[in-house]
Amino acid sequence: MLRIALAKGRLESESISYLEKCGYTFLEKSDRKLLIRDSENNIEILSVKPLDVPIYVYSGIADIGICGTDSIVESGLSLIQPMKLPFGICSMVVASFPDFKFNGRRTKIASKFPISTKKYLSSKSIDADIIKLNGSVELAPVVGLADAIVDIVQTGRTLKEHGLTIIDEVYKISAMVCVNNVSYRTKRMDLQFLFDKLWKVLDS
Repeated sequence: MLRIALAKGRLESESISYLEKCGYTFLEKSDRKLLIRDSENNIEILSVKPLDVPIYVYSGIADIGICGTDSIVESGLSLIQPMKLPFGICSMVVASFPDFKFNGRRTKIASKFPISTKKYLSSKSIDADIIKLNGSVELAPVVGLADAIVDIVQTGRTLKEHGLTIIDEVYKISAMVCVNNVSYRTKRMDLQFLFDKLWKVLDS
């Protein structure tokens, strides 16, 4: 049996819909059920928090995971990533007030994604303090906690409501398939069978 870790929330429902297009059937679907099976096709799904998907895959609890690019980056784990899927499309961005500039002074950046933020700042040779928040990062510049934020943006509506604008794009995000290194060797045929189904729907 292949065990797949899916990121809870919207990405999970989109992932399950995609797997159903591949011919899998999950009769036990429920917002509260953390483990569901397609026994006929030997597929088992674990429903976990997005940032936990790479951990479940890396540890071998799950053979495969579907999560956003951001979850893989934030995990810092080395995982095989054979393909990206056509949903969960958004961007990791730097945002602040329209007149904001990195002008040499030490800047404070608020984010739920410290690793992505650190990599971005390092790539731009920007010296800044990172403030780790767990939610409502758009509020940080408004109340003076931070000069700018690094966050995921899909429509940009929430930024606009707080008077913020996108300063720069850190990276694009989509749903990614990630695979446990050992499973990739020991369950190669089962995984290839699944990948073929995923590719077939992707190309249709």
